[in-house]
Amino acid sequence: MIEWGNSWAKGITYRREHSQDVGGFFAQVGQLYVVFHLWAYKDLVARKSTREHSWSKPGWDTTVAYTVPLINKMESKIMTATSFSQLK
Repeated sequence: MIEWGNSWAKGITYRREHSQDVGGFFAQVGQLYVVFHLWAYKDLVARKSTREHSWSKPGWDTTVAYTVPLINKMESKIMTATSFSQLK
């Protein structure tokens, strides 16, 4: 968990210019070492563009190649903001 977190923290810098990172959290109670990483995008087109731009930056591929083998299970969900969300 610590190894993954330290490496991923460096990798996030490749995506910061799009200001879509919202938060990263992990659990130490219940199922251990569960990471919740939230990204915010205007829409799915912006998501696609941001992700493609990240892959064009030197170093992002290395971060992904190093951290992916450390993951045992991964889920991806698309959530939409509520009417009172600060992320709209």
